[in-house]
Amino acid sequence: MRISVGNTLRVGPGDKVVISGRLPPDAKLGRLFVFASENGAKFSPYVPHVADVVVADGRPSIMTPLSLRLVDSRPEREISFVSDIDGFIRVMQEIDTLNDPRAKVKAARLINPDLSWTQRLKRKLSSWQMPKNLS
Repeated sequence: MRISVGNTLRVGPGDKVVISGRLPPDAKLGRLFVFASENGAKFSPYVPHVADVVVADGRPSIMTPLSLRLVDSRPEREISFVSDIDGFIRVMQEIDTLNDPRAKVKAARLINPDLSWTQRLKRKLSSWQMPKNLS
């Protein structure tokens, strides 16, 4: 099963997103996946720039979603990417039982610096929005 860990971020196109995860001392494995929601859709695994992928011979190709794998030999990891959606980003942890230890996750964004100051202000004010469905 998957559970939400960390905070949900409001992102826009061109925003830099940094996600860092840390495994608790009593855990051996943490499987973290980045999920996204756009236009009120349910959260689903996030594949950056999937709309830019060319379909060869009319067949879609299998894409790998963004993920972090934390192990006891490397308990801390960080990923960063540039958002291509206007929506929400959240990190989900895959667990086997409800008693499994949860990873500590921090997610932050840097608003697209190429926007005008008024657009950055609008985007900053929209960061207080929450997704319509939290499922």
